[in-house]
Parts: sequence; C-alpha cells; structure tokens
Amino acid sequence: MRRGVPSLGLLQAFEASARHESFSKAAEELSQTHGAICKKVNELEEDLGVALFDRVRQRLVLTPAGAEYARRIRVNLDQIRRDTLELVRSENAVSLDIAVGVSFAAQWLVPRLQDFYDRHPEIRVHVIGRDQPNFFDDSNFDATLYFGQHLWAGMSGSALISDDQLLLVCSPQWCENGEELTMDDICRLPWIYTRDLPTAWTDWAESLVGQQLKHTGAAPRYDMFVMSINAATAGQGLALLPRTLIDRELASGQLVVAHPHTIKSPSTVYFAYPEQRRSWEPLKHFEDWLSEAAASYISAVARTK
Repeated sequence: MRRGVPSLGLLQAFEASARHESFSKAAEELSQTHGAICKKVNELEEDLGVALFDRVRQRLVLTPAGAEYARRIRVNLDQIRRDTLELVRSENAVSLDIAVGVSFAAQWLVPRLQDFYDRHPEIRVHVIGRDQPNFFDDSNFDATLYFGQHLWAGMSGSALISDDQLLLVCSPQWCENGEELTMDDICRLPWIYTRDLPTAWTDWAESLVGQQLKHTGAAPRYDMFVMSINAATAGQGLALLPRTLIDRELASGQLVVAHPHTIKSPSTVYFAYPEQRRSWEPLKHFEDWLSEAAASYISAVARTK
C-alpha cells in the first residue's frame, strides 16, 4: 500500500467479495481464481490493520468496519467506472452540429433528444439556435431543421411534418368550465401576434366566417413562437400557434383549445443538409431517428382527433 492508498486490484477484490459475501462469486465476477481473491482480501486487511470479514463456518460476514468501508469504496469505484466510460465515450464521440429555429428546438426537438442519445451515445448533437432563414450562410452546420415552403435549392433532405395545424389556444383561465369561446369573447380578448405568422388571424377568421372579425382587444406582438407560447400560458390573450410547438402545453393543461376551428400551417418542417454529407453515417442515424420521431408525433396527434 503506497502512501495510505490500497491498490485498485485489492479494493475491487474486497468490494466484490463484500457485495456477494463470497470469495467464489467475487472470483467469478472478476475472472480470477478463488485463491487470488482470498489472497488480495487478506493482503488488504493486513495493510489496513483492520478485520473486514469474520469467517463464520465457511461463510463470509462483514464486520461493522468492513460494511462501512465497502459502502464507501463502492461509491468511489462506481465513480471511477463512470469517469472512465465518459472519457472513452468523449474520445470516440462524434459531434453533429444542427442549426434549428429557436422555438422548434426548445418546444419539439430538445425534449425528444434523450431518446436519440439512448440509441446513439457515441453521437453528440450540438443544437445551434437560429431564428432567421440564413442558417447556412457561414457553412458551419452539418444540417438544419426549419419551417419553410420548400426544400432549399442545392440541399438534400426531406419534409418532416407537412400537415401541421394552427390551433387557437389560450390559458385555461379564459375558458370557463372548459367551454369554447364565443365569437364575442374572441373579438374582445387580446390577440397575440407572432412575427412569422403575420396573416394568421385574418386567415383564421376568413376561413371560419368568411369575413374579417372586428377585433376590439389588445394586440401584443412577439418575434419568436416561444415568446408567444409563454405569453399565452401566462394569460396574456389568445394565440394561433402550430400544434408542433404546443404539444406539451396542451398535454399538461397549460394551454387549452379556445375554439375548435383550425387552419393549416403555412409552413412545413424540413430537415436539410448539404449533398456531400448525405452518406455520413452519424447524419444518417440522426435523420432516421428524426423521421421516426416525427411519425410517432403525427400518429399521436391523429389519435387525439
């Protein structure tokens, strides 16, 4: 024992023996002989000057000191294992840089990413928030997720979610007993506007009643969807928002559908990447996972209709 620290081999032999209360089972776990484990545990007890086991009728019984030492050693050995795995994983990890609209990243992608990590722990996804359409201007991204009307020229990829709906939602405080709002209610309450949907309210009203509604309430405006979502959950008014971005808020009851009439979202969610990256294995894994996650989301939405 050097400077009061037993060797790792001695500690592993002791911890396994303490856990199994058996030299034979510890030897099997560590791929060593029964005699080797006995020798290491005896050596550890001699070095420490403390009895760790009582040998009772060919059974191993931890002494009080041995039980406490085993508990502490186990914590440290587990940490060494985790640190080692993390080091190996980080050395072998592949970084995937994905440019994503801030709201879509926060509301849809990030809450689902753990499933991808569970399947592909060797791939680290670097989510880079962008709220403007010039994602690839600096050419620093491997791929992008964005709302748009078409796949960008010169890019490979696919439409991920193409049939999303805009829902009229609000905080439950505005809908008494869960009842939908009347047209009078809708006209007097604040309408929350989002920059990327400048005509949403006009489109919704015209598709429902065939004319402009006479709105008398306030009209707060926000640049990003995630801002409008937070405004709506905070009770600041009604909002027309893509279903993809408010799935969790609807499920938790933070937002409720204020009126059943919906309109199709003017934008499709696309996943795109430079053609030269098409065959890159990490990107293919991510694209396959995205397609599966999108299909699962679409199926879940269909079941609620």
